Amino acid sequence: MPISLPTILLGSLVIFFAFYTRALFGFGGALISIPLLVFFLPLKFAVPLEAIFEVVLSFLLIKGEVKNINFKILIPIVIGSIVGTFLGTYVLKSFANALLLKALGVVIILFAFNLLQKSDTKSKILPNPIGFLAGITGGTLGGIFGTSGPPFVLYLAYQVKQKDILRGTLIGLFTFDFTFRLGFFLINGLVTYDILLMALYLTPALVLGMLLGKRHFVVISEEKYRILVFILLLITGLLQVIK
Repeated sequence: MPISLPTILLGSLVIFFAFYTRALFGFGGALISIPLLVFFLPLKFAVPLEAIFEVVLSFLLIKGEVKNINFKILIPIVIGSIVGTFLGTYVLKSFANALLLKALGVVIILFAFNLLQKSDTKSKILPNPIGFLAGITGGTLGGIFGTSGPPFVLYLAYQVKQKDILRGTLIGLFTFDFTFRLGFFLINGLVTYDILLMALYLTPALVLGMLLGKRHFVVISEEKYRILVFILLLITGLLQVIK
């Protein structure tokens, strides 16, 4: 698809907001960028584009986290995510954009309400089939919509209570998930020259968002910010469902 200056400017605003939020509060990224990008980019363009950014970010974050990764816990969820990525990529390639956007609207509404939930899970080792199911769910959602995070986070929040181990294990999981997904997208011809070019154009917005977010450049609390993001996601989700 042709890349215009308005598309680059809009994309830069979206990527800045998504990754500023990610750096500041730990949520965001694809959860915010995909619902906004699809208003002016096809889903088949937006999802691989977001995956490129997530792979780069994951490899930057994992450097100091390898020692905190619980590899044993990751085995069932990683196997499930591989299966889910196959399924999700097939759906992304095979179904019409309009139908997928309506499904995305429903998923975003569910994820929006998930943002308001407070983490009160108690440490409990869940059986491997649950991890496999979480992996399939996250991998499938990631393959179709680029948003694999919530099932992964929910599962690991039950498994791990030490914050450093949870963070490291999540970063390890996301590094594998996004890298495998992007590789599978490449094999299936979903990563085009235009997508790579757009990623290059939007990289400054990503870097600026991450730098400002890490400096905690914010004037409202996380709770109020979550409510604002919830309203934004709810509106974008409803618009996709009803249009």
